[in-house]
Amino acid sequence: MREGNEDRYVVREERSTVLLAVADGVAGEAGGEIAAQAAVTELAERFFAAPRDRALGDALAEAAREANGAVLRAAKDSGNPGAASTLVAAAIRGDEAVIANLGDSRAYLVRTGASRQITEDHSGDSANAITRFVGDERGVQPDVYAETLAAGDRLVLCSDGLTRHVADEEIAAAVSAGGPQAAVDRLVDLALVRGGEDNVTVVLYAPRDRPARGSRGLFVFGIVVAFVVILTAAAIALVLSFPPTR
Repeated sequence: MREGNEDRYVVREERSTVLLAVADGVAGEAGGEIAAQAAVTELAERFFAAPRDRALGDALAEAAREANGAVLRAAKDSGNPGAASTLVAAAIRGDEAVIANLGDSRAYLVRTGASRQITEDHSGDSANAITRFVGDERGVQPDVYAETLAAGDRLVLCSDGLTRHVADEEIAAAVSAGGPQAAVDRLVDLALVRGGEDNVTVVLYAPRDRPARGSRGLFVFGIVVAFVVILTAAAIALVLSFPPTR
């Protein structure tokens, strides 16, 4: 079991666009938490610095490539030259969602009670080995996927601390059974009860009806222990991120 939490996440809304991301520091190398933090921080800064008229997919892919450079710099500056991280991110504007990934952190779409894994793991032949990651001196090219969201859809981003222990159909069942908070609680509980070998981070995005004309959006957040609730005019996103039990 890991002693610390090497998962990091970002949930940010600007200019009617929501950015979600999860990064999981690569085990076996020192500085995983440094790599993961550098990845999500740079991703968000670069993504929202892109021109407003740039296509979401292009902006997200370029931000992921810039995140790779940030991780390399952070690794060098911290004295951890091998530090690296997975990265999965989603940018949502209206009903348009674009997802990018490097590594084995995943994105799922849950629709009408069934889950579909959007991303493809970049996994090697041995257990826990990944073939793409941020912190790669060779440069990176994320896979990019496009989805059109419908009413009732749920978008789930997670680290492999969840998917090692919780099956796709169980993700669908938990997300479909009740509200977002209960769903995230249930998923993390399942992962921890079944071993909790790794950090568990889950971000759940639930599209809502558009606000009434003339109303202003909300961006409200609260932190209780390691539980973060973020409410916007477009969505409810819940995040849980904490180390496994010992």
